[in-house]
Amino acid sequence: MSVKRILIVAGETSGDLHGARLVEHLRADCPGLSVHGIGGDEMEQAGVRLAFHASELAVVGIVEVIGRLRTIHRAFRWIRRSLSEERPDLVVLLDFPDFNLRVARQAAKRGIPVVYYISPQIWAWRRSRIRQIAKNITHMIVIFPFEEALYRNHGVPVTYVGHPLMDRFDPGTVEEKRQEAYERYGLSPRFPILGLFPGSRGSEVRVLLPIMLRSARLLRQRFPRMQFLLGRGPGLEEGVYQEILGANEIPLVCAREGIGPLMGICDLAVVASGTATLELALLEIPMVVVYRVSRVTYGLGRLLVRVPSIAMVNLVSQKPVVPELIQGDLNENSLYDLCYPFFAHSIYYAHIKKELSKVRHLLGEPGASARAARVVRKILVGQEPGMRC
Repeated sequence: MSVKRILIVAGETSGDLHGARLVEHLRADCPGLSVHGIGGDEMEQAGVRLAFHASELAVVGIVEVIGRLRTIHRAFRWIRRSLSEERPDLVVLLDFPDFNLRVARQAAKRGIPVVYYISPQIWAWRRSRIRQIAKNITHMIVIFPFEEALYRNHGVPVTYVGHPLMDRFDPGTVEEKRQEAYERYGLSPRFPILGLFPGSRGSEVRVLLPIMLRSARLLRQRFPRMQFLLGRGPGLEEGVYQEILGANEIPLVCAREGIGPLMGICDLAVVASGTATLELALLEIPMVVVYRVSRVTYGLGRLLVRVPSIAMVNLVSQKPVVPELIQGDLNENSLYDLCYPFFAHSIYYAHIKKELSKVRHLLGEPGASARAARVVRKILVGQEPGMRC
């Protein structure tokens, strides 16, 4: 029997991470499986042959994408050529909807089944895309329980597996890793630590990090012993940070691994909107969530967005657990004003931590990656009894 082949596409850091875990589980059941496509360092380490790196494609916003159009077009041309010439047995798409829904259409035209893992957030904006999904997606794998009914009601085959972040979260090792992080970064548990997490895309970092640093300077004037930890996006080039940090006036420790268990030492995080808010919530780290794109992108987005919040932790909790600063409201002074109460008022701080402790139970049980892999494998082998990869 010929080797089964999968074309996989993940265009962002979180998709790269979840894609890597998915591929690892698939390879455990299908040792000869061939997987190629678009992803990041994690997927490459998991054995995916990359034609393009995710960092070449990842941007936020309609206007912001213009600078990457040439690379995005090259990547899409490669996708079409691969679908026609190599004809993979299955296409697996992770998040990254503006690109991946176009990939799904091309695969469906060629009769190649498509599994979509990490659903586009159609419940938040552009719900009309569900018609396109119903037409082109063979099976949708979702990570939030409320997504399952939405797709089922529109006739899309769907499986809820829980959130893959739970696969990496081990409550028993949090304290151990926290102590390890204090030593690794030379920080003290005796004084407050502010974590700065400006995102995993270069465009986010260039906009958000300067504001974060200016606000951190104001906080240090009020709290002279405060310590600062910068979580750098995996895969981002050094040059993205060099120019910004060259004018930095506060003592800053840089962590190359971005957000993860080692970030549990933060007393407060200022974080770009995204999956990172859930990672921090699992560690029960209070946060202020920030977001800014071009005026045109934001203006168009306001016409399409259907939810009252940008922070994933607030959306999952279905209430405003942590404060947010969006677009024109975001500056160093407004950010300072939201950060200050966390360090000055212990009752407020304890209340936010208590609310964050509830998020863990909203993300499902561990094992999401393995459950997703089982769905993918069934479709890959055509659900034929005794069929192997």
